[in-house]
Amino acid sequence: MNFRRGIGIFAIFSLVCIQLVSPQESEAGLDLSFIAGVNIGATTPVPIPGDLKITKYNPKFNPKLGANLAYFFNENWGIGTGLTVDWKGMNVHTKVTDVHLSIDVPNLDTLTGYVTGRNTTQVNTFYLTQPIYGIYRFNPKWRVKTGIYIAEALSTKFKGDVKNVDIIVETPVSQEREVPYATLDYSDDVHTFDLGLLVGGEFRMNNHVGFYADFTWGFIPYFSGKVPIHFTMRNIYPSIGITYRIN
Repeated sequence: MNFRRGIGIFAIFSLVCIQLVSPQESEAGLDLSFIAGVNIGATTPVPIPGDLKITKYNPKFNPKLGANLAYFFNENWGIGTGLTVDWKGMNVHTKVTDVHLSIDVPNLDTLTGYVTGRNTTQVNTFYLTQPIYGIYRFNPKWRVKTGIYIAEALSTKFKGDVKNVDIIVETPVSQEREVPYATLDYSDDVHTFDLGLLVGGEFRMNNHVGFYADFTWGFIPYFSGKVPIHFTMRNIYPSIGITYRIN
């Protein structure tokens, strides 16, 4: 998926919905709304392995902006899609025990092996996202949805550092070394495509303003497979925010 393809799918869906609208059915028809919110979650393995202990977590400020377009067949059921831009990221401090990493030691070569010590990681990924979902409307105020999302990463960042660690270097004969400080950067190894589960709900305070809460769980591993980390990480990000409906 790319930006133009996402715009194209959204536009085609809009045209199809417009053709389906029946002015005689007040409960059916189009529902266009703009959304503004924040993503609060983590790029993380599930479950968190025993050799990784989180000592500090900062979810950062991750905005979510875009528009959703729904078509309701009747009073209750509908389908929807949209386009959003999503920032997903976190800062996390961990204590690792024999975690497989490649680290860059200043003025030395890259070392690959099993690291024990303290690690700080910064994650920041910017996505263009298209949700596709079904909707059930209980009444004019409450609705729920479930479906999938498709996303393309427009920029990726996964960087970190380690301090005062021991590393068992992978050589023909394993060698343990003490490293006072080193960095790691796996930004170029992040998957640029993401696909996952989407569930959520919305409360309409009035005919225009509402509040939403969504939950997304990525199916695609965050890394492409070249990264030496031995556990699989995924994007798991709830989001909350406001909606503004256009009549």
